[in-house]
Amino acid sequence: MKHTDLAVESAKQTYDIPGAEYISRNIGGVRITDIRVSPRAASQLSRPAGRYITLEGDPAESALPALLKRALEQLLPSGGTILAAGLGNPDITRDRLGALTVRRLTARSGRKFTLAAIETDVTMRTGIETAAMIRAAARETGAAAVLAIDSLCCDAPERTYRTVQLTNTGIIPGSGAAAPRKEISRRTVGAPVIAVGVPTASLLSSLTGKRSHQRYLAAPNDEDIQSLLWADCISAAIMAALR
Repeated sequence: MKHTDLAVESAKQTYDIPGAEYISRNIGGVRITDIRVSPRAASQLSRPAGRYITLEGDPAESALPALLKRALEQLLPSGGTILAAGLGNPDITRDRLGALTVRRLTARSGRKFTLAAIETDVTMRTGIETAAMIRAAARETGAAAVLAIDSLCCDAPERTYRTVQLTNTGIIPGSGAAAPRKEISRRTVGAPVIAVGVPTASLLSSLTGKRSHQRYLAAPNDEDIQSLLWADCISAAIMAALR
């Protein structure tokens, strides 16, 4: 059984579904896929209605941060306070992307945007649902939008640490790895949610085809380096987009 957080994997036949739009192009060696899902198509794709932008490339390449900035600008509001929320367990390599990213951000106030940041950790350690923590922070800061950064799970192993997805539909932490928590969306936190995520692992069952292997995750052996590179890339894009 397939488990993936990537719309590009669950929507390979989007062009055949009424109410869904699929556009793909290459810029500077980076493959960009823009998927727009209408409420009519959402049920067929098992995805919330909204927009999903996927960039595939190497985070160390100079073109990716600039293209990621451009994608962020298409989803961000025109101004106001942006609350960046780093999700995940900072002590687990494949789950630390959110924490690493927000630690690289500098909270500041500008003419258009004010940036605030929070590191949520995980419910198992805090005893607080991540959505509740973000809702409280968003209310306190008067956030115009929440930028949720998290590690994702993908189906194809070759996509790990080579893909970043942005969506204005929010996120369900742990859903790709079949361990979902409460969704983080406008409905649950009281502000629009833009999710930014990188697949850091794939289910072993995607490789073996055995249902019994759904308990196990496969990750590349250089994941420690890759998580740092992506944190640098995403944080640079966020700071540039909010400048």
